[in-house]
Order: sequence, then structure tokens, then C-alpha cells
Amino acid sequence: MLDALKNKLAEKAKQAKEATGDYLENINLKVADDIREKRLNICKSCDEFHKSTEFCRVCGCYMPAKTWIASQSCPLKKWIRIEKKA
Repeated sequence: MLDALKNKLAEKAKQAKEATGDYLENINLKVADDIREKRLNICKSCDEFHKSTEFCRVCGCYMPAKTWIASQSCPLKKWIRIEKKA
């Protein structure tokens, strides 16, 4: 039962990641790949990062998606938002 729930959550997270990436690309709110990689690496090294689900225990966000969004920031101030020009 727990494995089925984990698999379902993983599939939903994958779908959210794909949908978020496409949406952000279309509205020019996505950060560059190198910035996203740096942000995600910071998250992965944080004690508040839940490794198996890839969610942050502080903000509750799915970090592989959140780290793509320019206007987002870490609630612990480990990385900041980026103002994108229209």
C-alpha cells in the first residue's frame, strides 16, 4: 500500500514538473539551466530537503519545479528570486 502511494506521488510529481517547465518556458519566467542547477544543488544539501520526495520541509514545495521559477526564493534565504525583464 505504501509503495503504491509512493509511486502515485512520484508520478504526480513528474507530471507537475513537466507541466510547470512547459508553462514557464512559454511565459518567460524560467531561469537559465545553470541557475536552476545551482539552486537545486543548494536544496539537496539542505537538512530540510526530503530526499525521497524532493519536497522542502519548510515551504512544502516540490523543489525540482520551484527552482526553475525566477520569482521564487528559498524561505531560508539560501537562494534568491531573480527579476526577469519582459
